[in-house]
Order: sequence, then structure tokens, then C-alpha cells
Amino acid sequence: MKKILLLALLCFIGMARSKGQCVIYACDNTGAFGAGYNDDNKPTTYQECTDVAQKLCKEKGGTDCTLLYKSAKSGWWGIINGKKSDGRNFFQGGDGYDSKSDAEREIRKKYRNDGGVNADNITVYTWYSYSNVKY
Repeated sequence: MKKILLLALLCFIGMARSKGQCVIYACDNTGAFGAGYNDDNKPTTYQECTDVAQKLCKEKGGTDCTLLYKSAKSGWWGIINGKKSDGRNFFQGGDGYDSKSDAEREIRKKYRNDGGVNADNITVYTWYSYSNVKY
């Protein structure tokens, strides 16, 4: 079963026919998000990941959950959810890192460089996505 994360990110769209996969939905109004991804190396579809992500975003209080991220990279992924200097919710993340520490470091750096505040005092949520895609 897909593990669930409770924060979101803005990133890039990956190709559907690569190795791993993850889908993240988030709500800018509330800061809620949900992620569905392949965590058990069993074949997983994007639809399964999408269903989990949408459900979790709504369960965590999302009122307008929209697709933030869909990618097909295996490796360490991460998400940071913070604020911009004007108080708006801000999500940043990345995928396909070789290690958990690489993911945390690089995501914090991207968050800081793209205008996120208080980067060193916000948790980076990380997980590993396996490379077994079912089409």
C-alpha cells in the first residue's frame, strides 16, 4: 500500500514511462497536501498514486487540491512546505536523489533560492520511490 505524506511541493513534470513514480496534490489555500508513490517495489500505476494523493490532500483539510507534481524517477524524494516572505504557502521538492541526505540538502537549497523563508527550521519530508511501474 502507498505510504502517505502530509506536505507538498512544486517541481517538474516527469515522463510517465520511466522507472519510479509519484503524484502529489496540494492546496495553496490551506497548505494541505497528499502524495501517492511506489513504496514497496510492487507494480504501481499513476492512477493508484493519483487516487491516494487526492484523497490525502482532502483528508488533511485541502479545499482546492490541484496537481503539483508527477514524476517517474526512482530514488530519494523530498518535500518542504513553508512560506514566502509575503505569507503565502510555498512548496518545494525534488526527486531521484542518491541518498536521503542529498535530498534534504538540495531541497532546502532550492527552497531558499526560490524565496522560501526559514529554510533551516522546516522539516524536509523524504521517502524512497522504487522503480516498478505498471502501465
